[in-house]
Amino acid sequence: MSKQTFYTYPSMEKQLKLWTTQYSADYFRLESIGRTCAKRHLYVCHLGPADASRQLVITASIHGREYINTTLLMDMLSYFLPRYNHREFPDSPCYRDLWRDICLQFIPMANPDGVSISQNTSAKKWKENGAGVDLNRNFPCGFGLSKDKKKHNPGKSAGDQPETAHLMNYISRLTNPLFIIHYHSQGNLIYFDYHVTGALRNQIVKIASIAHSTTGYPLMEAVGKNAASTLPGGGFGDWCVYEKKIPSITIETGRFTTPVPKWQYKGIYHKNLFLLPNLLAGLL
Repeated sequence: MSKQTFYTYPSMEKQLKLWTTQYSADYFRLESIGRTCAKRHLYVCHLGPADASRQLVITASIHGREYINTTLLMDMLSYFLPRYNHREFPDSPCYRDLWRDICLQFIPMANPDGVSISQNTSAKKWKENGAGVDLNRNFPCGFGLSKDKKKHNPGKSAGDQPETAHLMNYISRLTNPLFIIHYHSQGNLIYFDYHVTGALRNQIVKIASIAHSTTGYPLMEAVGKNAASTLPGGGFGDWCVYEKKIPSITIETGRFTTPVPKWQYKGIYHKNLFLLPNLLAGLL
């Protein structure tokens, strides 16, 4: 677990490339699914067999100032990688056996240009990408319908940002995504109550319930004022659920302010570290 600093784009890239030399490509692979306008890579980290028929996706930092979740995903990888084959930690579960035919796919920094602006300039609260577009308003589903579009620039047209296009292409080529976890900040809560029914809603509710029992974060149901937050508004989760029919939830980490201060990280890490094992154990 990172105790001193949060990952930057360069330090994340360095660590990811180091892991490719430390661990076998049989179960860990690094992929760039495209580049930003500033030529930074959008990395996907694959933990599991390349021919796995099922995928689990975890994303972070689609908003620049929410980079605490990049560190969370990197520290999840740091924990599970040496335990995957049961060699370095023989007393821990063998995740390779537990997660047969499943590939966990981490996107630790979906907006590296925005993260770099937030971390390296005076614009500490920068949410957008390098072009000033809120990527979580730029997806086709409900594009331009968000009530906060005057405050959060959705772009000129749906999917007109390279990051959005790369993420949609990547999700669209998954063979059998089990579910997607979108990490955001702030609030220490879970958004899950999309306006869907049937099997898709049942899957989302079960995922959210396990996430709640693991993290202790409250579930935000779509009632009263909260109902508007679950209507499609060009978000990544909106597109995944409504258009791709992939069960998804959004977990908001941290309290009080964003960027979330470092002193909160230890608690966030311990609340979320075993979310993925608990989800897979409860769903499979």
